[in-house]
Amino acid sequence: MELSPSIIWLLAGSILIAFEVTILSGVGLLFAGLSAICVGVALITGWIESPTVQFITFFLITGFWAAALWRPLKNFMKSPQSGFDDMVGSIAVVCGDPIKSGQMGKVKWSGTIMKCKFALETEENVHLAPGTEVTIVEVSNGILIVRPNS
Repeated sequence: MELSPSIIWLLAGSILIAFEVTILSGVGLLFAGLSAICVGVALITGWIESPTVQFITFFLITGFWAAALWRPLKNFMKSPQSGFDDMVGSIAVVCGDPIKSGQMGKVKWSGTIMKCKFALETEENVHLAPGTEVTIVEVSNGILIVRPNS
């Protein structure tokens, strides 16, 4: 089975967006993913054909998406009401490396791995091993602020 170029672009766009959401958040793969999907749609509609034009279109549309969405996404992440209020009070599970006081770590919440750090009132010299449950007390700039469960 041979995949058409339009299907390859659509798959590449989906994979780039999935990587942005799950593994490499904040890198800008969202813009490239949206661009790849646009190129795939342009191929399906017949607006472009040659591989050279496909890549030129991909880079131009990536720049467009970055220019159009950078500021709104940045403001969304910095706003105090960033839409993450439903997470506060929820339980997350430490994953990856142990979380230590004063350092960033990772937790898994609702199937999503997210960056986290301890709340300011957490005592020093706390180390939590993977699999340990924590409570989310705040979300700040896309980073979960957690405290150890008693």
